[in-house]
Amino acid sequence: MELMRTCVTVSPYNPTRVRLVGQVTYDDRQVDPEEYWFDVPEKYADSLSTTGNPWLVCLLPLAMSLGEPLRLSVPIDGVLLENVSELMQLWKYWYPHLRIIPVEADLLPAEASSTGRKTAAFFSGGVDSFFTLLRRREANRLAETPPIDELLSIWGFDIPLHKRAEFHRMLRKLRDVAANLQTQLIDIATNLRETRLGKMVDWAYIVYGCALATVGLVLEKRYARLLIPSCWGYKDLRPWGSHPLTDPLLSTSQLRIIYDGAAFDRVQKTEFIANFDLALRALRVCWKEGSDVNCSACNKCYRTMATLEILGVLDRCRSFAEGKFDLTKLARVYCADDNTGFFFREVQELALRKGRFDVVKAIDSSFRYSRMLNWFLPLVRSLEQARFVWRFKNLLERALLARAII
Repeated sequence: MELMRTCVTVSPYNPTRVRLVGQVTYDDRQVDPEEYWFDVPEKYADSLSTTGNPWLVCLLPLAMSLGEPLRLSVPIDGVLLENVSELMQLWKYWYPHLRIIPVEADLLPAEASSTGRKTAAFFSGGVDSFFTLLRRREANRLAETPPIDELLSIWGFDIPLHKRAEFHRMLRKLRDVAANLQTQLIDIATNLRETRLGKMVDWAYIVYGCALATVGLVLEKRYARLLIPSCWGYKDLRPWGSHPLTDPLLSTSQLRIIYDGAAFDRVQKTEFIANFDLALRALRVCWKEGSDVNCSACNKCYRTMATLEILGVLDRCRSFAEGKFDLTKLARVYCADDNTGFFFREVQELALRKGRFDVVKAIDSSFRYSRMLNWFLPLVRSLEQARFVWRFKNLLERALLARAII
């Protein structure tokens, strides 16, 4: 596959924004050439990358999935190329279906030090990003870390591009948080999830960290440090798209990428941000339907609501629907995989420490319910291959999951 050319144009979404565009072709010719793009406010046009660095990080997961050499028409950083070589070896170990591929591009000349450039952090309004923002702010007061100068919010990842109103409602909330903390927030729109990359390669397990780093590298002239809020803590690391072993390997000689907050688990992070009314007003953890609000009825919402309930602050968290939390429903949360079960075990441990044995009991019921579903669902799904009864498969599956919190 090849990055044929790049250019900067006025965004068709908004004439006050500019768009960095890259045209990508594929060796297998199974799809037409695609345009990958990133929109930023016009005042940041001078910060847009003119190198191949964001494109290397962006396209690498797809090139490895296709097994195609990656050719770039713009030069790349030598340190990033070394890092990517190591990253490919690690990914190959985790995901054997990926193939190590050659990267063909000219190298950039060595640059002067990036001293004086800014520090940015990604900010979605979730637990991880609020924790990075607020903990770093407290640490900066004690002169322990440099300040976060700017926050980056992305349209096109969890809220799709066709949901303009939803994104802008969320953006207003995030801007209010940034204004309260006297921090600048920059919103970037991108179509990555609508390209072959977003449709073909597993987003959570492979693409996610690269997608975030790509957005930071699009503005690489602006930053010396980029903070990616951690998804997992050190105590239970597993292969994932954003990881303390892989994210730093997306750094260049001028921009250091940091996987932030891995010394803390999700419950500890929630416990920390629960001390800030600012976070409780704007917390958004839900990805269901690509909305700007918490549905207060899905697996992830229930996990967060249960934690806040145990901490005694759920009634102060206005971003969840009042009266929605119910122990009977908590007992019907479906933990479909080890990842979900791990997070609920953390919540259960907190409930045990805080003496909330009603929550402990409800989560135990959830685990039993999940084991039952995980036994029956594969049997039901196997009916798809059976003669005469395959048509009942969807009906039976819906019946099994009808009362589940998914």
